[in-house]
Amino acid sequence: MNTSWSTAAGGARLFARRARRWFALPNRRAVTVAAVVLVAVLLGAFGAAAGSWLGNRSLAELPDTAGLAELSQRATGIDETPVVSRKTSPHAAPVVAADMRIDTGWDAAQAQQRYAVAGWSVSPVVVVDDQASVLYPGDKTITHLPSRYSRFTAESQGLVLEVSGSFVADGGIVRLSAWAANSPAVPTLALTGAVLGLITGWLSAATMARRIHQANSVHRATVTALTATALIVLAAPAVALYLNLGRVLRSHADTSGPIATVHSALTPGSYWPTAPMWLLPVLSVAGSLVAIIALALAVTTRPAHASAALSAAEGDWEMATGTVEASIAAARVNRDAAQQLLYLLTYPDWAPTSVDRARHRLISAGVPAAFLTTPDQSSSEGS
Repeated sequence: MNTSWSTAAGGARLFARRARRWFALPNRRAVTVAAVVLVAVLLGAFGAAAGSWLGNRSLAELPDTAGLAELSQRATGIDETPVVSRKTSPHAAPVVAADMRIDTGWDAAQAQQRYAVAGWSVSPVVVVDDQASVLYPGDKTITHLPSRYSRFTAESQGLVLEVSGSFVADGGIVRLSAWAANSPAVPTLALTGAVLGLITGWLSAATMARRIHQANSVHRATVTALTATALIVLAAPAVALYLNLGRVLRSHADTSGPIATVHSALTPGSYWPTAPMWLLPVLSVAGSLVAIIALALAVTTRPAHASAALSAAEGDWEMATGTVEASIAAARVNRDAAQQLLYLLTYPDWAPTSVDRARHRLISAGVPAAFLTTPDQSSSEGS
């Protein structure tokens, strides 16, 4: 019975020691794993943005001002220059538009026929008839006038057009909106970029964690603080990129509007209703700079034991240099010290040529030549 209790008590103590080591505050293992996961998730988001950007290069080019003028003329039958505008969104690909004001009425069916004859695939015309209330400022009277909204879409060579007209009585505006049709390259490359970013982030973060684990405490704390700052700053852009990735992977009808893109979240614009337009681009740039600095410090990390060994080697070198300088200074004023230094410089090669070379070096260092004569040389000089 006592043996069983002793065994149980020993096991409990061993478990407690291991638990304290594992759950020590802060739990370094858990923090390291969490940091590696977060870095991988962040790079996955930006990898998806890079893939989306590459996929967007495969889309049809939007018409320029001259092209929009030609398309607008086909829609209205009027040879006039429209008002051209470009709309960007943090959620989808860009759209270009051309507006033309008409005071003589507009027949959407005729415009649809002109596009069909030109080889465009057109949808049926949708017409909504209603009444509009018009207030005259002079006598403050309200008049009800007939209004009409007409719309159809046309597609050709990867380009989608939405032709619509809003008219009250005979006056109104015909708008031509153009965007690129969807391409399977966009979701494929976006998803591929996300996977590659996750893998790259995991490997890079794990390597960085191993390197800074061997560094001294100050260097490790600096890299850790910079990494945490980058993760916090880049959190909002990463969330927006993943939300856009979800939209990219959904099914999309070309006639419903421009396709969703991942990288558009980083363009200036109000991604969230209450967020300023500059928020995501500025956070992306600032977080990327901090991340680059942290990565550079991690790459140049020198292990603590290597730093200690280098410091010790530098100390030994300084000590040896000081000893040599002290020996030369003593040899300048003491014959015995000069003879000992000459002996050390020529050991173990005491050939005459080696001795002569050593004597010339010491004489150049300021040691008197008379202190560096050997007994053979002294006898020869005396004779």
